[in-house]
Amino acid sequence: MRERLVVIVAPPEVTLLDVTGPWEVFCRAAIYVPGAYRVVVASTGDRLQVRTKFGLDLTCHCSLSEVDPSADTILVAGSEEGVSGRADPQFLGWLQQRFASSRRIGSVCTGAFYLAHAGLLAGRRATTHWRYLERLSEQFGDVRVEAEPIFVRDDKVYTSAGISAGIDLALALVEADCGVKVAQSVARDLVVFLQRQADQPQLSATLRQRVADRDPLRELQRWLPDHLDHVSGVADMAAFSNMSVRNFARLFKQETGSTPAEYLRRLRAEAAQRRLQQGSGKRPQVAAQVGFGSARSLRRSMKPAARAARASRK
Repeated sequence: MRERLVVIVAPPEVTLLDVTGPWEVFCRAAIYVPGAYRVVVASTGDRLQVRTKFGLDLTCHCSLSEVDPSADTILVAGSEEGVSGRADPQFLGWLQQRFASSRRIGSVCTGAFYLAHAGLLAGRRATTHWRYLERLSEQFGDVRVEAEPIFVRDDKVYTSAGISAGIDLALALVEADCGVKVAQSVARDLVVFLQRQADQPQLSATLRQRVADRDPLRELQRWLPDHLDHVSGVADMAAFSNMSVRNFARLFKQETGSTPAEYLRRLRAEAAQRRLQQGSGKRPQVAAQVGFGSARSLRRSMKPAARAARASRK
């Protein structure tokens, strides 16, 4: 296998994990497949030292002018500079040149704004951190912004959601280059799920849901995802919180904005989808693992989520 040069671009005030997440993935893949990748971090200015978003200095390998023109993969990390439109025109011109010469080009988190400013997302599907989806859509009306996916591929252009999603994107690229076994090995090394599927929502059910202010309910929200097979229904949730079913249901809806039954259903459906994607068992087994009574109940519960995912891609 020929060596592929991967360039991770670190703009000023870059988000550190946008750089180090993909860096770890590609470097570890090169251990399993010697010679598969050479990974460098490039600064957008003349100085090799880049101040990250929260003040930690990052020393890059080279500047853009020193990057080998034959680079295979370009990934642009996120920075407020790109969001605010303060990107160096020379950097944007460099991206346009590299788009023409590289095999693929992509972004992590708000790095999508740099690609958009360079005109590389015009007419394409793209995503970014969930906080900035609306802003990307408003600033670049010719970009088909997708709110749900962890990452999006449109031809040779890849964009990923917020921060840690750069790891998912990098794992997907490694899988495409080196195979699923190598990607699985890297994921195990990093102690992450084998990359979340591209169309998996950016925010899990627990992150989407409002966190309760009251301790018993907040503790229940923390406990539930890992104990779904121990909960048969709302009565068990109420018992965990030491409340009557009626009082519990009223307070839960008041605190979280969701009924207990609907909240539990969403947690089960999401956990089941994740396990099925990871090959953790067939539907009857997975249904039992997450507390569904049967595979039929599992299928019925996952239908609304599937319809929502299809609608988001239209």
